[in-house]
Amino acid sequence: MIKKLLFFILFLGSFIVHGQEVGILIKSTLYPYDKLIGWHSAKHIIKIGQNSIQKGTNSPVDVIEYDFFYINDNPTEINCIGSYISSIDGNDCKVGEYPSPPYNIPYNKYDFRYSLFNGCTGSSEIMGIYIPQPDTNQKCAEEVMTLTNGWNWQYKYNDGEWTDFPSQFQEQTSISFKIKDLGGHENKSQIYFHAGYGVGSQAKYTNTRSYDIIGCSPELVDKKPITTNVKCSNESSGSATLQFKTELKDNQEFLFNLFKYNIDLKDFDFLSSASSLKKDIKNNTYIWNNIAHGTYFIKYQAQTNTETNDKVGSSAIKTDSFIIEDVQPLTFNLTGIQPKCSTDKGGVLITVKGGTSPYYYILDNETKKLLIKNPDTITLSKDGDHKVIVVDSNNCIEK
Repeated sequence: MIKKLLFFILFLGSFIVHGQEVGILIKSTLYPYDKLIGWHSAKHIIKIGQNSIQKGTNSPVDVIEYDFFYINDNPTEINCIGSYISSIDGNDCKVGEYPSPPYNIPYNKYDFRYSLFNGCTGSSEIMGIYIPQPDTNQKCAEEVMTLTNGWNWQYKYNDGEWTDFPSQFQEQTSISFKIKDLGGHENKSQIYFHAGYGVGSQAKYTNTRSYDIIGCSPELVDKKPITTNVKCSNESSGSATLQFKTELKDNQEFLFNLFKYNIDLKDFDFLSSASSLKKDIKNNTYIWNNIAHGTYFIKYQAQTNTETNDKVGSSAIKTDSFIIEDVQPLTFNLTGIQPKCSTDKGGVLITVKGGTSPYYYILDNETKKLLIKNPDTITLSKDGDHKVIVVDSNNCIEK
């Protein structure tokens, strides 16, 4: 019997702890009592599953009240009612109550963020208090991170004590900060966050999110790479240059990933990867060569080589998207110029389009010569068949 009782107590305790993961905070602004309307039987009600609040006031000024409660069941909507009966002008107000249609807000406790209910005698901001699952649980101390769905915030390192965020972050539904600005992060491997309502011993908090504190990759001088376009049409001769604010450490190397925009999927696809040791990075600059025309971004991180030859990744940094432009294909036309007299010399009119000027021509395997203008006529010293090749300033030819 004792064993069964202990099991029941432990089970109930586990249920309660798990149930306190999600909360709702309602900030209600109650309007001053309007003597010109003379309202009575006023209602300002919000119901969420097993929880509800009902507000009323006779104050001559606005009154702001906060209500916080945990969501231990699984409601699918928030029901709101606002109404009053006017004892003077007969213009009653009803919101969410017959004969007006129901006022229901869709609700999922794990992704609900915010909604506003404007009733007859007040308004309520309804805020979900539950820090959502992040895209990654690894952050470097220099990286800006954002937490949402909170109000009052705390953090702690590893097995340390919970500490309040600075005052400028309190009573905010969303906060952005760097771990380094919180202080005390040196030699710490993890940091934890939770959010709730209240301060001190009266505070009530919901779920906890943890992050691994990882090393920081060198940041970019400019998030948009410096680009060079392809030299010849439909060839991979473009480039993107990244310049870093700081250099790699001696035991680190860069890993770069190139992503290209896929027009059919309307999203970026991984294209290729490259790595570079510290000795290969000159003047804190890396150039990715041999890129075809298109729209891209690069994602990179510094990796640390450990004594056991493992690679530990630092923070991943993504560049802004950039475009490598194509060039118009080089084409040219030849028009023979016949001599008018037997003593005259013939010629050929060369007309060039596309490519990159200036243009050059090669006549009968002679040396390359500049095409002075476009179009231009060159003289032929003898009769017969002749071979003409045209190239542009990048040595592109007609294909």
